[in-house]
Amino acid sequence: MQLRIKTTGFKLTEGIRILAEEKILIPIQKRLSREHSPDHVLDIELAKTTQHHEEGKIWKCEANIALPQRQRTIYAVALAESLEAAIDDAKYEIEREIMDYKEKRFSKFVKMARDLKDRTHVTRLAQMPGDLYRWIRRK
Repeated sequence: MQLRIKTTGFKLTEGIRILAEEKILIPIQKRLSREHSPDHVLDIELAKTTQHHEEGKIWKCEANIALPQRQRTIYAVALAESLEAAIDDAKYEIEREIMDYKEKRFSKFVKMARDLKDRTHVTRLAQMPGDLYRWIRRK
């Protein structure tokens, strides 16, 4: 999985890049282990929303991952008082989005399997032709 980090309002340092990689990229790779391929791109935008404020929720972290073969985009945004807290909040939100995506996909699979089973229902007697023959001979 490729990681692209964009910063707005401040300079990206190596420590911030490593923090974003450890907190967001690695957990997403674990969650999307089966679907994950090298062509997936994780876009992270770290921003200071204002230049003149010093306190409050001024740090923003946006995470966006496009799943090309599924034609789906998973998106999370978080505002917090520190950059680390914003990264943590975005991590929790994107993990929740991934779990919702996987649950929906699994429930669609189960629904289709149930439908297929109902359409191809075979009676017990047809499943065991040898037993049917023995049952008829006893009568």
